[in-house]
Amino acid sequence: MNSQSPIYSFKFTISWIIVYSGIVYLLSLYLHIALAIYLGLWILNLLIELVERSLLRFGTRIYTTER
Repeated sequence: MNSQSPIYSFKFTISWIIVYSGIVYLLSLYLHIALAIYLGLWILNLLIELVERSLLRFGTRIYTTER
């Protein structure tokens, strides 16, 4: 398990839930709610991967556990 990942921090988890809610809301305007939830999770996973890779590319680490 990658303890440096932003997804394991409570602050970042709340942020991702808000981002996911926004994605689902936007998708549900055009699609059925079940499809919007499924696609929203897929898009959120892609977004999290992109953020993690961009943080690693720039050498930025987010410490989410106490030392």
